[in-house]
Amino acid sequence: MIGVFNPLRRENDAFVSFARYFRSCGLPVPEIYHYEPHYNMYLEEDLGDETLFDFLAKERQGNSGDAFPKAAEALYRASLEYLPRFQIESAAKFDFSLCYPERDLLPGTFAGDCAAFSTELVSRLLPNFDISRLANDFATLIAFLEQAKASYFVYRDFQSRNIMHYGGKPYFIDFQSGRRGPLQYDVVSLLYQSSTRIPQAVREELLKHYMTSALQYAQIDAESFYRFFGGFIISRMVQVLGVYGRQGLGAGKPYFLDSIPAALETLQGELQKPTLPITLHALRACVEALAQKVLRSTLP
Repeated sequence: MIGVFNPLRRENDAFVSFARYFRSCGLPVPEIYHYEPHYNMYLEEDLGDETLFDFLAKERQGNSGDAFPKAAEALYRASLEYLPRFQIESAAKFDFSLCYPERDLLPGTFAGDCAAFSTELVSRLLPNFDISRLANDFATLIAFLEQAKASYFVYRDFQSRNIMHYGGKPYFIDFQSGRRGPLQYDVVSLLYQSSTRIPQAVREELLKHYMTSALQYAQIDAESFYRFFGGFIISRMVQVLGVYGRQGLGAGKPYFLDSIPAALETLQGELQKPTLPITLHALRACVEALAQKVLRSTLP
């Protein structure tokens, strides 16, 4: 087992409550053996040391030249089969009042992500850029994304480092930041994680697999789902780049620094697509300037 101490009582309450609820739904999450809320400590099941990220890296190393080995793809497929159970099946009786620090992904959470992108990344890499120019574009993006159906559980950080490979199957951790929101965000978080470098053709196949799985639990308007999908890629890249700016440029952590170029490339590609339903000129110009800066220089 693992002993955890975290001074944030509300975050502990959220994680422990979510874990116990998800296990009661038959989902593979760590068992909570004991919780002492007044001491901010709990004991949980140890699910080993290998994440999906580690498993992918190991499979790539053992299959030289294979951009996305079949064994890793199978584990991704299994993870995406579980995702609708978190998002849809468990949401029916989920207590969203326990969500920490916010109950809903939009608009408040994403507004904070936009602010972090501006201050933690843009201001550090482009000190002469007027970040106030981004305000209208971010307001437009938030208003657009708010039109997506948002009655589901959003894991918030559904990515390969938060999925354990244990006993031949995926187990899920770090869902304490979960809240109510749209389906697209978590799928984007997994398939567009910069450091995993998933080929676009594989992303498309995995997305189809997710949709097939999700349709077992709810009626989903596919046209509406895909209409908003690119916007959620943009929102996720904005979110992670704010984190990369804080942890990489601010704190000097190598993993976050190394992740900036790929995330910028993904964001730039989405903003340049002619099919994007909204116009984001200032954000596009900012990201193009950021990409040029990163590509022609070595980050500190």
